[in-house]
Amino acid sequence: MFDISEEAMKKRQEEFNIEHICLSAQEVAEHPDVDALVVCTPQHVHIDGIRAACNAKKPLLCEKPLTRTLANAEEAARLVEESGIVMQVAFVRRYCPEWGKFKELMEENILGSPIAWWMVGGGHGPRSFFTIAEQGGGPMLDGMVHNYDFCRYVWGDPSRVTGSMATLAPENTALDTGTALIEYPNGVRHAIMNSWGLPEGANTGGLHVVLGPKGTLHFDDPDNDPPMDLDTKKYGYVVSKTRGGARAIHLYEKGNMYEYQLVDFVAKAEAGDTATKATVHDGVHALEIALAILGEYKIGD
Repeated sequence: MFDISEEAMKKRQEEFNIEHICLSAQEVAEHPDVDALVVCTPQHVHIDGIRAACNAKKPLLCEKPLTRTLANAEEAARLVEESGIVMQVAFVRRYCPEWGKFKELMEENILGSPIAWWMVGGGHGPRSFFTIAEQGGGPMLDGMVHNYDFCRYVWGDPSRVTGSMATLAPENTALDTGTALIEYPNGVRHAIMNSWGLPEGANTGGLHVVLGPKGTLHFDDPDNDPPMDLDTKKYGYVVSKTRGGARAIHLYEKGNMYEYQLVDFVAKAEAGDTATKATVHDGVHALEIALAILGEYKIGD
């Protein structure tokens, strides 16, 4: 194990009885007992772990977002291609049963076309590196990058991305509050309003709904009326509402998306299959969307 914080590393060593601690990411990567690497450091230093894995030619699972800067992301893509390693970005929503049901329903066109996906939330959020501009980049980079990747997973690359951002909390240097609009060639729009700039104990509540010409899809049941005898340990559901208030329940089987992701990555690593479910190039493109929202990159007119 290696951590950029020596104090944190020693604490984890004691907590989890880890036999070896190392002085660098490269030392971890080259250790003979290491078969694959997982990079969970803050994103502004992800590139160190990516370089180490590529140098050692060992499989790599890298946390999202891929990096903090586009230059580092493009370097990561080049290194992964040149080394030929199995590499996956941890876009875990691709394995989420709930969001998988959303994807399935959109592909069935139950709301008609085009659709608008609205997502709203806000609160104190995390601090530390997350809300430092040059490290975590705030909620529209660190948090919402899952959404950008999932949109690409369903609809491909966007045609235009716009953002309107501000900083509310004086201790944050990142843009911690704002609105993003992501538009796709097929007319789909994803609108996000989010904040990590509120005082502790204050939050906005949330909204997670999809609108289309045939009706709406709700991730949270608007009627608070679960199906009778529903085994809530095994099943979750989303709700669609159409003309006249007609209501339909769409069940999905619950599961641990993190476990699904790890099992899939290990299988790809053991098989030497570089066609992972979320490649380094997916990481680059999701980062481009995030940076466009922050005003650091441009997509569309």
